[in-house]
Amino acid sequence: MKQRNAKILLIIVIASRSISYLLSKIGLNGIPPLELLAIRFALTTLILLLLFHRRLPLLTRHVWKAAGLLGTFLFACMACELISLTTIPSSTAAFLENTSAIWVLVLMAIISHHWPGKQVLTATVLLLIGIACLTLQGAVFHLAPGEIISLTGSVFYAIWICLTARLARQCDPFLLGILQMGFLAIYSTIGMVLFENPVLPADRTTWSAILTLVFICSVFGFTFQPVAQKYTSAEKAGLFTALNPLIATVLGVIFLNETFTPIQLAGAIYILLGIIIVQVPKKYLHKTNRCENGTTTSHTSFHA
Repeated sequence: MKQRNAKILLIIVIASRSISYLLSKIGLNGIPPLELLAIRFALTTLILLLLFHRRLPLLTRHVWKAAGLLGTFLFACMACELISLTTIPSSTAAFLENTSAIWVLVLMAIISHHWPGKQVLTATVLLLIGIACLTLQGAVFHLAPGEIISLTGSVFYAIWICLTARLARQCDPFLLGILQMGFLAIYSTIGMVLFENPVLPADRTTWSAILTLVFICSVFGFTFQPVAQKYTSAEKAGLFTALNPLIATVLGVIFLNETFTPIQLAGAIYILLGIIIVQVPKKYLHKTNRCENGTTTSHTSFHA
């Protein structure tokens, strides 16, 4: 897969998951958070196994270990997200979880012993400003337990993105995407049994939210992200998550008759600028810098 196609796939994957906050909030009205995760990922795993069971003979011990590691951190992220949604607005959760862009940069800087360049740092600042403008619409923000849990989830999400970028190059990324759903189902079911009183969803609205989460956000979204990340960097994958609240806002305008406020419009512009900046090829920037340096050198020599 070409890098350009991988980026397009990653954007589509993020777009497919942009409705997860709203759907999860709806689902939580009928059942507890861990039960919602258990049903969602058990159904996802069953569907994926039925569709792609012929790939199972390709499984190796290394793939199992890698998928288990990814599933662990993704479960931690998802559990924090849903638990926080029981106490804080979905807009606040969307903002805090998408601060993962910063954590990805920090983690990759620690791993590679090299801090990102001005291009990535500038894009990150623009994206965070844009996310804040889109999501924190009059919400009272303070670090209460719900916010802390959501922020912790963003760290787990960043670790998952960094691990996915590395493991997707070592293993079959599609098998990784399928197996991690299975581990999510197992962890969620164990947590549900230990900490909750499961109640079978009785209303159509809850089931509609769960099934949409299954097919759009999980079967397609989480499963194909490792495939896309095999061909792009963890830093860019982290920055692309800023599209999540932007797309969610656009969907609200289209389907819920919501309107862009001036602040949200500014946020959308900041996010688009950040994405554009990070896509400018480094070789072009280096070429521009060389031209500028050459002009400066020539100018100095002339005066000498």
